[in-house]
Amino acid sequence: MKVKKAIALLCATTMVMSMAACGSKSDSGKSDNKAATTTSKTDGDALVVKYSVVFPATGTQADGANALADIIEEESDGRMKMEFYPSSQLGDKVSTLEGLQAGTVEMTECSATDLSSFNDMWSVFSLPYLWDNGQQACKTVTDDSVKKVLEEDAEKNGFVIIAWTDIGSRSILNNKHTVKTPADMKGLKLRCMEDKILADSTTAMGAIGTPIAFSEVYSGIQQGTIDGLDHTPSVIAANGWQELCKYLSLTEHFTIPDPVFVSKVWFDGLSKENQDALLKAGEKFSDKWNNEIWPEATEEGLKTLKEAGVEITEVDKAPFKKAVQPVVDEFLDSASEGQKELYELLTETKKNY
Repeated sequence: MKVKKAIALLCATTMVMSMAACGSKSDSGKSDNKAATTTSKTDGDALVVKYSVVFPATGTQADGANALADIIEEESDGRMKMEFYPSSQLGDKVSTLEGLQAGTVEMTECSATDLSSFNDMWSVFSLPYLWDNGQQACKTVTDDSVKKVLEEDAEKNGFVIIAWTDIGSRSILNNKHTVKTPADMKGLKLRCMEDKILADSTTAMGAIGTPIAFSEVYSGIQQGTIDGLDHTPSVIAANGWQELCKYLSLTEHFTIPDPVFVSKVWFDGLSKENQDALLKAGEKFSDKWNNEIWPEATEEGLKTLKEAGVEITEVDKAPFKKAVQPVVDEFLDSASEGQKELYELLTETKKNY
């Protein structure tokens, strides 16, 4: 009889201990256990945040990624740890965005125009000479009135924006000759992102807009598939394109800010504490990138290009603006309501900056 009582007591004790273990997380906030096992591996006690991007493992953007990793770990008190996957290691932009929607990849960054495949209103960011500079663009998209519209749409498509980064204004780099006017661009095959407005604008300036993947630019120049591309000095230097192209013309025709965002399905599975930490990390990273990292990198990028023997030419932008105006007019004539509303919101709000 005593044995039976002892066994019953042992079973009851075991049951109580099991229930206590299951309920060890505070009911005041969600546990990250489900998210960690279904969408993310863990590193010890830290929740791993995979950051998948197309840019290389070295250079300004990589420096920014490493800074972001430090800020995320700091803001979360070590509860989250970012793992950096550069150079399309986890897939190109399309597969990475699909991964975020599914929750198999946690975080990425891309040009705002890349989100046009989910809602055509984002195509407005492709318009040439939409902004005076990158600082104005970032201040506009983080203005409360604009921020609300962009964040709501991003979330409808499975993404939570945590930061906006200034990537400067793109200029023409080529391996053929100096470009001072649109006439000088005739016949140049220039890489552009896979976006009709970007391609049409490049062609309107006199070149042949050639959409190819970011990862194929270097080999494309080597093989003669393209004669160059448009980008910013620091990104050009980071990718080594100055080794192949010696003519940079400061047309600064496209200014497209990059959002940094995470998977909504993954984000929704985080505890409130970790959600707040991630949003705070994004805010701090935006400030550090836009006011420290990027301005310094632009100066350093120009210096690197000059040292590599690249001819850097200032141009009169008026002829280039005139050349692409028909593209802008055509876009607005056939724009959807969403595109028109965003265009009007951006152009009105940017006056404040």
